[in-house]
Amino acid sequence: MTKPWFRNAMASLVLSSSVLWGVSAAQAQSMPPLPKAVKDAGTLRIGVRCDAPPFGQSATDGKPVGIEIDIAKQLGAYAFGSADKAELTCVTTDARIPSLTGRKIDLIVATLGRTPPREQVIDYSTIYYWGSSNVAVLKDSPVQSLAELKGRSILIVKGGNQINWLRSNIPDVQFVQLNTASDSLQALFQGRADAYVTDGTTMALLLGNYPNLRVLKGEVDLGFNGVGIRKGESEMKAFVDAALARMKEEGLLSKAVKTHVADANLQAQMIRSFETPPPSN
Repeated sequence: MTKPWFRNAMASLVLSSSVLWGVSAAQAQSMPPLPKAVKDAGTLRIGVRCDAPPFGQSATDGKPVGIEIDIAKQLGAYAFGSADKAELTCVTTDARIPSLTGRKIDLIVATLGRTPPREQVIDYSTIYYWGSSNVAVLKDSPVQSLAELKGRSILIVKGGNQINWLRSNIPDVQFVQLNTASDSLQALFQGRADAYVTDGTTMALLLGNYPNLRVLKGEVDLGFNGVGIRKGESEMKAFVDAALARMKEEGLLSKAVKTHVADANLQAQMIRSFETPPPSN
């Protein structure tokens, strides 16, 4: 069940229906071919996040909605001519890759950061989004900087890729790993840890709804999100790379941001991360 304090953060989003971008049969046929097994199945099974607004969340009717949900549906449209051909499954952070390698899904479109350990297990599409993470504490916390987290505890969602950066940059840091973002936020409010780390977009939403949170200065772990693909599936990678390039050319990524994000500053930040190259360092 979604916690009340996490539902509040969703108020900063435009909870409209997904942007269903259909394509003609001819346009679908112009894409690189899909793997035979996927083509024969007639659907594209995609793992998405349902607890990470505005990328993906469960709407009031229980259906997934968000920026990456629209991306996933557009992949279905490019593949088979209809967004309904994208079969979406909610996946938690730590279940994303096992669901892919276990063939429960065909692709991951679920805030999947590219890291060397993950690249040993799966392949990635071209990067479609870049960003960084931030660490939040309660407003009355004595902690004033990232360095002051030395020897303290940080909440992180299981499977979160920020963990390696934090271990490398903050001595003796301890981690409390929970299943969802809402569980982590609750634990911070309950005093079960000193801080909470999440991606910068989610953090911006939380700050707008919870005045008792304060973000520590300094960015954590510049990250690059791509679509997760099983190792060796070259046809699938060619299809997804072409689809992402086409979405960008047609302005669909920016359109998705404007559909699901109401705050103008956050819109601009996210469009920049979708449409421009990442910083060089």
